[in-house]
Amino acid sequence: MKREVVVVGAGVVGVALAHTLSERDGVTVTVLDQCVQEPLGSTAFAPGFVGVYNDVPVLTRLARDSAAVYDAAGVGFRRSGGLEVATSDAGVAEIESRVESARAKGLRAELLGPADLPASVTAFVDTSNVLAAGHFPDDGSADVQVLTLGLKTQAIERGARFLPSQRVTGINPHGTGAVVTTESGDRFAADDIVLAGGIWGPTLASLVGLDLPLFPVAHPYVYDSAATVWDDGPFVRWPEHHVYSRIHGDRLGIGSYDHRPVPVEQGELASGAGLQWSTDFGPVIESAQRLLRPEVRFAPESRVNGVFAMTPDNLPFLGRLTESESVWMAQAIWVTHAAGAAVMLTEAMFEGSELPGELRVSRFEGTSSDVLDERAMRLYRDIYANDSQ
Repeated sequence: MKREVVVVGAGVVGVALAHTLSERDGVTVTVLDQCVQEPLGSTAFAPGFVGVYNDVPVLTRLARDSAAVYDAAGVGFRRSGGLEVATSDAGVAEIESRVESARAKGLRAELLGPADLPASVTAFVDTSNVLAAGHFPDDGSADVQVLTLGLKTQAIERGARFLPSQRVTGINPHGTGAVVTTESGDRFAADDIVLAGGIWGPTLASLVGLDLPLFPVAHPYVYDSAATVWDDGPFVRWPEHHVYSRIHGDRLGIGSYDHRPVPVEQGELASGAGLQWSTDFGPVIESAQRLLRPEVRFAPESRVNGVFAMTPDNLPFLGRLTESESVWMAQAIWVTHAAGAAVMLTEAMFEGSELPGELRVSRFEGTSSDVLDERAMRLYRDIYANDSQ
């Protein structure tokens, strides 16, 4: 049985969907992207953490499945392991709990002392105030643009089409299908439409009459100048301090959530998810670098003011729009969960499997936008503290 699927958005989520859908016999996949060449959404700026364990079971499932897909793709991803560093007794207790919970779910995890940290980590982490660290060997680090290109290439080899310069301006569900209209006047008929527009999710959702509670926010991440001294090691996080860092080949990168959330309106995203650097982020990065060894602290050579999307519970939107049998949504999803979400949604579309209720698109119906906005902003600072993304 033939089936036409149109995916709107060519970031890591849209590409992962094309990759998974194109494995199905009889399925024709067309991915529409508003960008002229390479995508300019969050995928272009993502630091690339793929943490397998999560306190929320469905997110652990999505992350496990994502990492398995990335392993099989064989490009832009490695099982680097993840390290969570504690600098206080309360932090140690939290990490001990997470290690135990991860083990209970069948994941590898161990508690390390400061003397057990690998040389690849002690080369840049200030260990003078480290009390313990949780090591999660199954975690991974992605070079997200390389990974996305690899998944895209494999999808194209299986027949998927990727069409740039296709800004979607209309979605018209009818019967058991829908028609997508673009700014250029092109029309694409399909049995299923999947909205995977990332930070532009609210704009796309409005085309089908939905006020989607998805809230883009700005986030600072910086890179050191190129060096040749770094060894690949685990992705490092300091949950108590809302800071994370990793080696990107020959460069050190560091980011922080330890600042007031900076909401970004849809009208500010005309040029993509990379905004002009804000001087307000300078002290944030300076403070984050206090967790690094004094001799490796740096004046950033490259600064990223990237935008990603928050929800009021830090969970994705994954499922069918209740108003239409043919329109689906895959929003507020990071690289950590992108491929797993694609697998889950594809199974729901073709096999009728039930999607988790906590991810349903309509779960916030009846709650005011102001309340939902406030909830999302409150959760921003604790993204790495509670490992919700």
